Amino acid sequence: MSPPVAYLPAYFGLYAALVLAVACNTFLDIRYGGFLIENLLWGGLFAWTLRVGWRQRGVESAQGRRRQKAVLIVGALVSVFILFPIWGQRAGVYVLAMLQASNNCVTTTRRRLYLGLLVSLVMVMFAATHHRADWTMLFYLLPYVAAVVFTLVAEQISRRAQDFADFGAVRARVGGQSAAIVSATAAILAIAALVYAITPQISLPYLTWRYGQPTDLGYVGGVDPGLSGTAPGGAGGGGGHGANGAPAGGGLPSVAEMRDAAGRVGMPQWQSSAITRMADVAESLERVSAPVMQSLGRLWQGLLDALETHWRDLMRALPALIALALLVAAILLWRESRPGVWLRVWLDYGRFGLFAMHARGGAGGLQYFRAFERLLVLHDVERPAAANTREYLLMLGQRHAHLRRQFAELVLLYEQVRYGAGRVDDEVVARMRALYRTIFWKVGDIAISDDAGR
Repeated sequence: MSPPVAYLPAYFGLYAALVLAVACNTFLDIRYGGFLIENLLWGGLFAWTLRVGWRQRGVESAQGRRRQKAVLIVGALVSVFILFPIWGQRAGVYVLAMLQASNNCVTTTRRRLYLGLLVSLVMVMFAATHHRADWTMLFYLLPYVAAVVFTLVAEQISRRAQDFADFGAVRARVGGQSAAIVSATAAILAIAALVYAITPQISLPYLTWRYGQPTDLGYVGGVDPGLSGTAPGGAGGGGGHGANGAPAGGGLPSVAEMRDAAGRVGMPQWQSSAITRMADVAESLERVSAPVMQSLGRLWQGLLDALETHWRDLMRALPALIALALLVAAILLWRESRPGVWLRVWLDYGRFGLFAMHARGGAGGLQYFRAFERLLVLHDVERPAAANTREYLLMLGQRHAHLRRQFAELVLLYEQVRYGAGRVDDEVVARMRALYRTIFWKVGDIAISDDAGR
């Protein structure tokens, strides 16, 4: 059964995703002047139906089902008498939005929440593949992506917080959850933007697909002449897109294209002002960066000329550079794998562990402890120069807890050998040898199990 959803930020995220998805479609008809009114109507409908779903607190009620049926009946009448007569085949996307509005009344589980996001994605894809879509629709597409990521993150974080509460942990504060949602959303969007930026692209905003349904979304600098059936004009048929003599092809919009887009019929005032400011900033950057780009161009040309002149010398030096790189890599690998330590540890075991070729008395005890220290170095526990034996024992116990008793006994025997005033018996050295042999074979197994546990 799908888990219940009663977290208000998740509903806010779904609301934003649905409103922005509808806005992408109504933006296609901005030339008719009804963009603001249409979005207000859809926004009010989604707000009311999602409020009905949220007030059920994760448990679907009879009242929610009744309101779902009521919205479905009203939506059917609106579709037959208003939507299809005005938009024709394009009314299908609004019928889908009306069905989602009715489904909002019973959105009380994760499955229905994800269904709402899926419906919004379908509406966005329909708008993005329309021939009137162009780069100005990114004002609604980019916030839509942020809204979807926010919704998914909010639902997951609320789920984890509820799991902690069910296990008896301290209930997470609202401020902490909000900070976690905002941080995770920003991190995901930043990583996605970075991945997109480093992915090879024809041009940075080149988002078009050259097969199937034609579209001008992300294809700036003019309408692609290879697109059959592409209507002239940009979003809303305002005209001017590709009509300014700009060559067809990808790339960032020019200042002239930005100003032309800002003056389209029906363009929302806030968006027109934003595009105008973008054009002003781009124009200022062009004036400032022109001398810099010219200097960089001359430097780049000089570098190409130098490479063309000395390319034979570079080709002759290439094998030496490759050999040097391999040598450095071999040195780093040698230092990382520490074959010298590995060989010394196994020689210690053959000498002391197998054949007991140690000195008599206290000197033999010291030999076993030094061999023990080298063994632990091989397993990434090196004794600091300033650490005494008790501090060293604490380090060993933290890393290899299952051998804590053997470590403690061996360290105690070493202190007796090293600092004791009396003569060291052979039984003490024999016991240190037995402990050394046990640790030698078990420390590696315990280290592997520790890594697996982490």
